[in-house]
This record gives sequence, structure tokens and C-alpha cells, in this order.
Amino acid sequence: MLVLITRAIEDGLALQAELLGHEISSVLAPMLSIEFFNPVEEPDEPVQAYLVTSRNGAEALARYTESREKPVLAVGAATAERLAHLGFEAVESADGDAADLAALARSRLDPDAGPLFFLSAEIVAGDIEGALSADGFDLRRIIAYRGVPERILARDVETQMRAGEIQGVLFFSPRAGRTLISLVEQAGLASFCDEITAYCLSDAVADAVSTMPWAAVRIAVKPNKGDLIALLAAPCHKDA
Repeated sequence: MLVLITRAIEDGLALQAELLGHEISSVLAPMLSIEFFNPVEEPDEPVQAYLVTSRNGAEALARYTESREKPVLAVGAATAERLAHLGFEAVESADGDAADLAALARSRLDPDAGPLFFLSAEIVAGDIEGALSADGFDLRRIIAYRGVPERILARDVETQMRAGEIQGVLFFSPRAGRTLISLVEQAGLASFCDEITAYCLSDAVADAVSTMPWAAVRIAVKPNKGDLIALLAAPCHKDA
């Protein structure tokens, strides 16, 4: 089986190595490149906790603060692992999506114990700000990085799609999904998608790629990398 990985290059390389352990071959086709912004100055007032929703958010947090003792709530296990690797000592994973992260914050944190800082991309999934602000939390979002969309499909990927060599595409975000669709349409390859299965991290991702005539759309039981990889071996999971 040959699958296309649409994640940014660092995450894509790590995923490629993991898939090899499952005897699954893959091709890297990053749809977004990550650009970090210069860190803003830390506030003088005490921070209660940090919220992070991605590996890139973890990298941004490491650039933002020298402190490694403050509590950090991560959206999932992979993000939590990256935070631990970067030296953060009090990390907890919500093992889900933005709604699960907000629920974890409600259960672990106190609206009166100080502000929460959320380091994010320019475009985020879910509404953590709205959910926690409604519960009285002082949540301060810092836009710390952005994803820059690719403008052209790599020639080798186009060749492999035309030859029918790619059986699946792994999608981790709506934006990456929409970017690939745009490039596929630009290259005149939409009709070749009817032999390809779209493997999606969540319902939102599946919705973003639903305009293509995929052979099938599979959605991870939970929005995490492990469940998404499991779809490759067990295609009977949830379909769109």
C-alpha cells in the first residue's frame, strides 16, 4: 500500500518512519510549511497554565517561555510527548480535540487563579477561546505561527496519481485538505481520486475534503494519529 502524507515536513518524516513500522509505504507531500513568528514578551503577571493544540504549538511555547514548570494542557498524546521532549515538566493530555481540551481546562484549572495562555496558529479548529471565556477564564491567545500553503503539486506526486500508484491520502487538518484539493484540481487530477481513499483525522477534516470523488472517506474513531493509522489496517472504521 502506498499513501500520501500531507503533514508539514517534520511531522511528515516522523509519520513516514512510523508507517514503515507497519509495513506501509508513503510519499511526502507537505501541504503547509510552518513559519514561526518572533516570540512576544512574557507578561509580568503569573500565568496559571498554557494550552497547546499541536506539535507546532509546542515548539512555539518552547520559544515563548524559558519556564518549564508551569502546567501545560495539550490537545493529544503526540503534542504532550513533544512538550515533554522539550522539557516541560507538568504536561497533561486531553486525548481528543479542542472541545476535549476545553473540558480538561475546566476540570483542572480555576477561573480565578490567573490567566491562561493559548499559543496557536493564525487559523485554529474549534473555539477554545469562546468556550473558556464563557466559563469565566481569562484566556489570552497568542498567534505564534502560521501554515503557508503549497502552490503547486510536486511532479512525482502528480506522476504517481496519474499512474494509479497512490491508494490513500492521510489528512490531519481541514486546511491541508483544502490545499491538496486545490492543487489536485489545478493539475487536472480530480478524476484520479476515485481510486484513492481519504483517511481523515476528524469529521471536520472529512468535510473539508468531501468535494473530491474519493473511493471512500474514512474517519478516525478519535482525532489522534494512532487511530488514524489504525484505519489503514482496519478500513471498517467510521466512514463519512
